[in-house]
Amino acid sequence: MNSFFKSIGLYNNLIIDLNINSTELVQRLMKVTYKTNTTFISLEKDTTIPTRFEYRGMIDANSFTIKRRGRLFDMNRSNPVFHGTISDNNGISSVVIEFFPSGFQILNWFLILCFCFVIAFVSITEDQQGLMAGAVAIIIAITQYFILKRGISRGKYEFERELIYIAQKP
Repeated sequence: MNSFFKSIGLYNNLIIDLNINSTELVQRLMKVTYKTNTTFISLEKDTTIPTRFEYRGMIDANSFTIKRRGRLFDMNRSNPVFHGTISDNNGISSVVIEFFPSGFQILNWFLILCFCFVIAFVSITEDQQGLMAGAVAIIIAITQYFILKRGISRGKYEFERELIYIAQKP
């Protein structure tokens, strides 16, 4: 699936080396991560998570799957999922991170695409109003794609800064 995401531009990865021990990095990452699943079907809503936590997800000894949590009036809901592995080489942690959209975001985009195809199919047999509805549906699908793509690039930038800050924090 990652090769499909990579081919359409909805997958990104990052390798970063930090001057911190991997166990200390995991402990510091756990301090800012609320332990829950990253799927959209969860008993904990993002707005009910305490504000000291920036992320939600699962962190193990050498891997993590997290997602930036949503705020109460956060209109920008295209936060990607971060899946990473942490390895330690002589006190320097090497973190390999993959960024991709969540399952709900892909499902949402897929439903919009299906709606576009249905409208396009109906507009072939209809008049000008059907063509206009098809054009609007295609514009919505393309806009959703670029929102997902921008969310991944922004999530990569923010998480890289967060990891550097966590490593430098005493």
